[in-house]
Amino acid sequence: MKKFLELNLQKIGPHHIFVGLSCIFVLLSNVTTLSACIVLFSSAFFYISFIAGQNIFKKFDFKPFEVNYKFHEKIGLFLLLFGIFFTIMDLLWVRGVPLFDPTSRKFLSVIYTAFSHTLPLGWAIVVSSSKLSNKKIFLYSGVFASLVVLLGYRTQVVVLLLSTIFAMYYSEKIKNKLMIYSLIGLALVVFGLSFLRHFILNIGGNPILSRIDLTMSIFDLIVKNFNGNFQGVIHNAIFSSYGLIDGPKYGPRTLIANSIGVTGVTITPTIFGAVLMDFGTLGLVPYFGIFGLLMGLSNEVSKKLKGLYLGFYSIMVSYLIVGIETGILDLDVVVMYFLGVISTFYGIFRGILNAKK
Repeated sequence: MKKFLELNLQKIGPHHIFVGLSCIFVLLSNVTTLSACIVLFSSAFFYISFIAGQNIFKKFDFKPFEVNYKFHEKIGLFLLLFGIFFTIMDLLWVRGVPLFDPTSRKFLSVIYTAFSHTLPLGWAIVVSSSKLSNKKIFLYSGVFASLVVLLGYRTQVVVLLLSTIFAMYYSEKIKNKLMIYSLIGLALVVFGLSFLRHFILNIGGNPILSRIDLTMSIFDLIVKNFNGNFQGVIHNAIFSSYGLIDGPKYGPRTLIANSIGVTGVTITPTIFGAVLMDFGTLGLVPYFGIFGLLMGLSNEVSKKLKGLYLGFYSIMVSYLIVGIETGILDLDVVVMYFLGVISTFYGIFRGILNAKK
């Protein structure tokens, strides 16, 4: 056990986790062989593309430049307080606690909820930029998670805690052993929240296994019946549902639910399912190819520069991991990825210029 804890976890990146969790989703579900092959191919292609992105970065003549961590910390604090404010506003709007009254969650403000998602991003940037002690980071993370969980969304709690772990690890605030213990603790939190939800809704069975099986069974339906049928409508709905462009007025997950004959709820299609519905099997190649390249580049930039760059990267990794189940279909998440990619290319550009001085 001691030798296991002393392994060089610096070699473990999101591409390893992505492939590992994808395999777990396949093994713990009853999907067809075709669906399993699509998942494994997509995750493997992401893995290869991620490494390619890392290798491309290593070919750059890059020299880390001086980063104003104090300024980055102020940006993080602003986003953190902004997210806290709208989390509280959301709770006041619904006049209840969705965690204990799941039916009230549908009355949450879409705008307030989206703005509240800056809380995990802001906290990740603060952790990556500040010199807070580990005790304070864990304490504040628990407080923020306790606030976020009141909205009844497990995903945001996982994103908050997971991004904190990654930010601490890559900023060298925690070592291998504590990294492993933190991930184990997060897994227990996920199980606890899932069990609590089942208890409140009076649902029996294993909450984790039933969730995986349900999500993958929906993916199976998509593979059999909707392979490339939507021609971009699902991803278009990310923007059209907010009135930003022409298109469906419903969100992507509502459209997916309606397409399989389910109304009144939203459905998580997996990160593979949404792409498959819109662009077909061949569409998986450019999607995960580009995605992997960008994440590989961001990985290298964040490790060298820390601060805001690492904060964005930690959030991107967290949404990638939870996206295996939920998909990346929320406007606020897409905006965070966009800003994260912009910061990555800005960091690369500054580093190359600095090397030429």
